[in-house]
Amino acid sequence: MLKNISSNFYSAWRNAYLKVAAVIILIALIGFPTVSQYGYSVDEGTEIAMVRRNIELITQGKPIPGDLKYFGPVFNVTSEIVFQAQQYLTKGFDYNPLEYGKELDNEQSRLNALSGRVKVKHYMTFLVSLITYAAVAGIVGILCGSDCAWFGATTLVFFPLFWGHSFFNPKDPPFAALFTLTTLAGAYLVNSYLQPQKDIKIGRNQATLYTVLYGILLGLLTGIRIGGFLILFFILSTYLILKFRQGFNRQNLLRFCGLYILLCITWFITNTICYPAFWSNPIGGFFETIGYLSAHLLKIEVLFAGKFIPIQSLPWNYLPTWMFFSIPLIFQIGFVVGTGLFIAKYKQLSTLQRACGILVLFQILFLPFIAIVKQSPMYDGMRHFLFTLPGIAALSAAAIIWIYQQLSQKSYKLAFVTFVTIVYGAIAYDMIALHPYQYIYVNRFSGGLERIHTRYDTEFWGLSLREGMEWINKNASPQTTTLVAGHLHSAQLFANPNLKVVDYTAANLAEVPKPFYYLAWPRWNAQSNLPECPVVYQVIRQNVPLSIVKRCD
Repeated sequence: MLKNISSNFYSAWRNAYLKVAAVIILIALIGFPTVSQYGYSVDEGTEIAMVRRNIELITQGKPIPGDLKYFGPVFNVTSEIVFQAQQYLTKGFDYNPLEYGKELDNEQSRLNALSGRVKVKHYMTFLVSLITYAAVAGIVGILCGSDCAWFGATTLVFFPLFWGHSFFNPKDPPFAALFTLTTLAGAYLVNSYLQPQKDIKIGRNQATLYTVLYGILLGLLTGIRIGGFLILFFILSTYLILKFRQGFNRQNLLRFCGLYILLCITWFITNTICYPAFWSNPIGGFFETIGYLSAHLLKIEVLFAGKFIPIQSLPWNYLPTWMFFSIPLIFQIGFVVGTGLFIAKYKQLSTLQRACGILVLFQILFLPFIAIVKQSPMYDGMRHFLFTLPGIAALSAAAIIWIYQQLSQKSYKLAFVTFVTIVYGAIAYDMIALHPYQYIYVNRFSGGLERIHTRYDTEFWGLSLREGMEWINKNASPQTTTLVAGHLHSAQLFANPNLKVVDYTAANLAEVPKPFYYLAWPRWNAQSNLPECPVVYQVIRQNVPLSIVKRCD
């Protein structure tokens, strides 16, 4: 009998695993062929330069200045290692990765070096984002059963904001991937701490090994963005919440404290390794980084509700408004219903399910709540809170599964599946229509992109400058100059070598002979410049102009 039970469990687990694997492979097959279609975003040059500057300054014994020391380099370094491996394979083992001089001989060499790294990094970004789909599948598998896990990964696909960012954003998707993986692993870790076995203590045992491995994973997370350290608080809080129900035992509590201290030490060591600027003063460096990133000293304005507002003066509802705009309505409802059903089912759930649900809610709610209460400076919509989307996807998927399981008649189940399929299909239609700018998606309940684009920032990454530049490539005469209002490299990387591409400034405008082209992104009223020049091309999605091209004769 035991053999049959064991065989059935293994068969169910294997089938569930294969379903998840099949979904993720399908996602990869859809996504990888489109990676090269995305443009170059504003922050990518800084993230790429960070690695080189850190290496140069460390080898020269010089302090690392400014922003370069505050932003975690883990993903950037990983991408650079992959790029250098590619260089070794193509250029041979005589290639020296530290010889940057050859790359920087002239402007075209610099652009080629940047372009090569961007291509590698885009593929790496999408590859790492696949971790998120697997982690969401794992969370749904815990909450609803392993056979339903595949639906969690599927649901995350229909979050346009996450899908769009996962091809080019150098910071937020990798952070979301490791954050979600850490939430999933944290559920298992807390569950193991709450078991009655005698080996739940520091020693040569699984509990100690898992604690160290989890600390390393958490250190890598904060090596991307320092705010991930709050998971230490999430783990402690989840343990205490669940332990309170079990009842406290002095000996068990002391053993947990030992493991928790080991977890903190392992995290701190890993995190310190990830921040070279603070090797000489890791504790001071940690608090300095927290303070710098919390303050957001950037002096920029965002368009919100029709007004340009400094990011330090935004109203409290900036983030809630963008979450309402950017998340499809079905998943906003799904999150609320999923949370309610989790609470209603709480007493019937296993310890692992409770730990998982609590940690997911921490991931979704805690940091946004702090940001809203503190009225923290924010910009670029909700992209800094991209890490909340996998948790929302998991609870939404769980809500759909739980509702489906409660339907008794086949006709009701069929109607429910049909409804969900139609809604998912409508979201997919919008994603295809926006490609490759899915990150500017606005749900139709909010009025859609066409209604809000003149009153809120939408295409703030500058990806559409590529499409505008490609039109100029086809229509401009050799040696023609293009003035770019937006991030210069977002256009320059895609320009024909025989065209001159420069920043739009008063000095450059005065020196450029006519005719010339003016390429402008839809930010900070850039498209209103040079009103005497007619618009000859627009990058349009869902009837909304993104970047535009003017010709000045």
